[in-house]
Amino acid sequence: MSSIPSAVDVYIGCESDKLLEIQIELATVKKVLDKFRCDKAGGTDELSSRLLVELKEVICYPVMMIISESLRSGIVPDDWKAANITPIFKKGNRQRVDTYRPVSLTNLIGKACETVIRDAILDHLDRHQLIADSQHGFRKGGSCLSNLLQFLDVVTGSLDKNNCIDVIYLDFAKAFDKVPHERLLDKVSKHGIGGQVWLWIKEWLRDRKQRLAEVC
Repeated sequence: MSSIPSAVDVYIGCESDKLLEIQIELATVKKVLDKFRCDKAGGTDELSSRLLVELKEVICYPVMMIISESLRSGIVPDDWKAANITPIFKKGNRQRVDTYRPVSLTNLIGKACETVIRDAILDHLDRHQLIADSQHGFRKGGSCLSNLLQFLDVVTGSLDKNNCIDVIYLDFAKAFDKVPHERLLDKVSKHGIGGQVWLWIKEWLRDRKQRLAEVC
């Protein structure tokens, strides 16, 4: 029996409003390609970001068809699952592995697909109010600064009323590396995401590969 607890049902909308599939539009793909930086490093396919940016008007339709077919079939190409890992030195002893921060460089077409799916998921979560207002990370308009400002407002308000404030700071080491995929997929489902989208995410998480690039 699995020791991973089941996620709580968060989505309370009707079945027809669940995010089961994503209709990919040409304008959506073009918007994603428009945001690519020319100096962004490529992934394992060594495809130049500048090439995609300068040819976006020509390749926009083929990229849309590739993303649509990937979602429809639930197949994520192996190239999209492979990453070049570049360790970036932070501070401390250069001989210790934990003094480096890994930067993952993946296939750019795959990243375009991820962006399209991510935006559709965020739109679904916002539309059904499935993200708490207290969450600032990974949200449009949210940041460490907006989080600190909100926290400061609460603290100063309490101090003005002569109330005591106790603060506990927590940090989870390598939190993203330790998330069980089974638990993650369960939570995705409990947020009203299923069908082709859920199957694509499950396939995207499976059999991923990394290779070490140069140390910076």
